[in-house]
Amino acid sequence: MKTMVIALVGTFGMLVSGSMGMAEEGPPISGSVQNFIAFDEPVAASLTPLSTDGDGERTLESLRGKVVLVNFWATWCGPCIREMPTIAALEDRLGGDDFAVAIVSQDRDGWKRIGPFLERRLKLDFENSFLDEGLKFSRAMQVRSLPVVAILDPQGNEVGRLVGGAEWDSPEAISLLQYYIDAGGGPS
Repeated sequence: MKTMVIALVGTFGMLVSGSMGMAEEGPPISGSVQNFIAFDEPVAASLTPLSTDGDGERTLESLRGKVVLVNFWATWCGPCIREMPTIAALEDRLGGDDFAVAIVSQDRDGWKRIGPFLERRLKLDFENSFLDEGLKFSRAMQVRSLPVVAILDPQGNEVGRLVGGAEWDSPEAISLLQYYIDAGGGPS
């Protein structure tokens, strides 16, 4: 009986250490970001132009060199609204030379709705706020529901995505993004 217990413990220990090694090879995925899907191979992100408030159009190419959290949202999307303060807190915490947040609104009423909604209702200000007129960018990125977050590496490739809401200022989300920042964007 003792031999069998030792064998089981030994096997379990090998399974646990094997699992731990596997977890270190990829991004840490747990907690509020447990639905994040890390891609095996990066996928080129769309360079479809997005509307800016007053500056014309820009592509996400302007953020190359950084890991970018691209948040697809709309003012009519309840889960989107709930996660926006956590995205703003994440941008405050990690934003800089290596990381940026880009929010992409799908609102049909355009900037006359988005600007006041962010400023007055949510009291938030994002450096990289875009409008996806005609949903061209969202279609090119194969976004079919909201909210969606796509993580881009510094070369502008999507390395993973989370469909649904999350707490982006949670320790789990920060660890996930820090993994990509530390890896220079992730596996390429």
